[in-house]
Amino acid sequence: MKKCLRIKGLAALSLILSVGFTACDSTENNGKTNRVITFEDVPLDSTGVWNGNDLSGDSTHYALFVEYEGGFTSGILYAHNTWNETWGSWSGMACSNHTDRETAGYENQYSVFDISGADGSEQFVVLYPSDTATCSFASPVDIQAVSVNNATYAYLAIKEGNDGYTMQTQFEEGDYFILTITGLDENGTETGSINYYLADFRDGKTYVCDDWTQVDLSTLGKIKSLGFSLSSSDMGLWGMNTPGYACIDNLVYQ
Repeated sequence: MKKCLRIKGLAALSLILSVGFTACDSTENNGKTNRVITFEDVPLDSTGVWNGNDLSGDSTHYALFVEYEGGFTSGILYAHNTWNETWGSWSGMACSNHTDRETAGYENQYSVFDISGADGSEQFVVLYPSDTATCSFASPVDIQAVSVNNATYAYLAIKEGNDGYTMQTQFEEGDYFILTITGLDENGTETGSINYYLADFRDGKTYVCDDWTQVDLSTLGKIKSLGFSLSSSDMGLWGMNTPGYACIDNLVYQ
């Protein structure tokens, strides 16, 4: 087995911006105003997490369980979330301030593998897509960029093979873990998609994203919503062996 080496990642695609810690900051870029969704305005309780367990969403009663479809707002962005009251589980998007980089496994599912949110902020979004995690803007925007990073749960499973259980999840030559970001216009039509490798062990590489990295989304154009999905080369009978978590912060738009 090829040992995983911690290395700094691919050079980030950069845009010029200055990020503050309010709901939405702004700068000028080529005569247009860059605005930033920072997620600092999302109320968190004493747990440091919003995951839908406040039952603020719309409930649906199924034969075996009850689900709440809802979400949270930051600036002009609405992040969608599903909370399963019966099972005490969630999917979609949650907001967190957890930065535990040491604890492996599901109990640490809300931590980013960094010491803070992007650019030293306190809060960020945790993605856990059952299929695709989505967020939508109040009106169409020209999307510019987003900062991404691995969740600690996924990072330790990929780099050290430690997912808190007994799965053999350490990456070997040829493995990869991809975050796919898809833009949709106000009619729900896809405007394009971008893949970012949160881990890449192809062609002799041993890259595992371990800090906030800005990804250029400008080719997606004018969008009304974004979808985030995860895929891995490490698959089992029940889907991905790689924990299906990632983190985002600082959505830049015009």
